[in-house]
Amino acid sequence: MKKQALIIAGVGGRGVLVGSTILLNIAFQQDLPVFSADEYGMSQRGGSVVSHLKIGPYQSPIIGTGEADALLGFEASEGIKNLPMLREGGLCILNTPTQGTGNPSLDAYLDEKGIRLYTINADKIAAEIGSPLSANMVLLGFFSFFGKPVFSFTKLRDYVESSSPKRFLEFNRKALKLGHLEAKNLNQKGIS
Repeated sequence: MKKQALIIAGVGGRGVLVGSTILLNIAFQQDLPVFSADEYGMSQRGGSVVSHLKIGPYQSPIIGTGEADALLGFEASEGIKNLPMLREGGLCILNTPTQGTGNPSLDAYLDEKGIRLYTINADKIAAEIGSPLSANMVLLGFFSFFGKPVFSFTKLRDYVESSSPKRFLEFNRKALKLGHLEAKNLNQKGIS
């Protein structure tokens, strides 16, 4: 089994811990060895929240600088702060209304490290379906396009359908699907 190390970064109230728990449980369902650790302080007041998730034969849950395979920035600024955690050639997905970073020096860093950056306006998509709190599900759906085989869309959808409270189920279904379709459409166009 190939090892996989993921960072999920955001702020309190953005669904970082929920997203991390979903991915953790999907790995458990597949009987994969998985480690998880969360860093949060003032998360209830909008402070930084970072989840580390490792799948495979690791010895520790903490991901060091340059070791993460993927970074999910539920909040763009928190994702950018955690870019040094990505390995060369890693994947970065940011929740932002803009395409790219808009910062030439940051773009040069990404190019130098071979980091693949994808941006999605998950907040807008979630608001359009009437559930602003579902932005984390949009991001997970987007990630599922790249997260095969462990975090495929089917595995993510099945887990969310079995674990979502009934009042959120339809919103979560829509959010996951729209996020996945957005990644599929961007990839077909060759846009990052």
